[in-house]
Amino acid sequence: MATSTQKDPKRTDRYGIERVHADEPSAIDRLREKWTWFDHIMRMQERYSEQGGNFFAAAVTYFSVLSIFPLIMTAFAILALVLRGSEQLLEQIQSAITDSIDGSMGDTINAIIEGAIDQAGGVFTVGFIATLWSGLSWMSNLSNAVTQLWKRPLGASNFVMGKVRDLLRLLGMLVMILLTFAVTAAGSSGLTQSLLDKIGLAHVPGITIIAGLIAIAIGLVANWLLFFWMLAFLPRGGAPFRSAAKGAIIGAIGLEVVKQLGSVFFSNALSNPAGAVFGPVIGLMVVFYLIWRITMYATAWTATTEEALADEELDAPAPAVINVRAEAANPSGLNRLLGSK
Repeated sequence: MATSTQKDPKRTDRYGIERVHADEPSAIDRLREKWTWFDHIMRMQERYSEQGGNFFAAAVTYFSVLSIFPLIMTAFAILALVLRGSEQLLEQIQSAITDSIDGSMGDTINAIIEGAIDQAGGVFTVGFIATLWSGLSWMSNLSNAVTQLWKRPLGASNFVMGKVRDLLRLLGMLVMILLTFAVTAAGSSGLTQSLLDKIGLAHVPGITIIAGLIAIAIGLVANWLLFFWMLAFLPRGGAPFRSAAKGAIIGAIGLEVVKQLGSVFFSNALSNPAGAVFGPVIGLMVVFYLIWRITMYATAWTATTEEALADEELDAPAPAVINVRAEAANPSGLNRLLGSK
């Protein structure tokens, strides 16, 4: 047989190294060779573990919770500014508080509201600046996290341009979140039931179950839009749209499960005094952590599709180091190495 200098493609691994004697495949390896979808799941898990998916999910959760409080401060300041411009609405709210709360507690709450209205401008300024700072930090860390799962270098960029990009990502994220909540609210509100009443199907047996399934389907579509945007545009360098669309399906299903479980948890937690004090904070942290874990897993799935791996820059193996012993440079040294005298 003639000698060939060409590598056998059947024996060449992804690093371009030809391996003649492969190790005996394990049961998992045989399943990965048999089912491509199972191989993709294993690639996703390997990428998630290697790149520290749990660590990034916890870090983004911290920045998410940190961003909540300035956002609440800004929202209350905006509400106070609205009440300042509508004396009739303010009087209605104060009257409702006085009628529903006995004793001096109602007067105390009304005094707090009046003080908040008087200081609304300063609170809004502080809250807006804090919201902008924490929001940019949150978006920067979220973008860094998903970029790391793509095994891409973060790179040093201009500080100002980096903040501008983070601001654009933040605005896009807020738009997608508002769109998601709007679509979900439309599906879970009485809109579906109203449509059924108008077309005369409200009394059809089982229509309530069908309406619930329609609401879940609408929620899944909204979730998919949000995750598609995150998976496609948050990583530095972007992502293939086809891979992002597939990964967004995982994120949409996972987010819908978290939303359903979260609604059950919060409804039960707020039904007793102890749960009303500690439940919302603990529940919020758990929900955020689960959402960002799902995001990291969806990113790992997107980054390990065949399309994404084809464009991935593989790390070159470390160069071989050959140490030449000086004693072999003369005949006597060579004889000692060969064991002859």
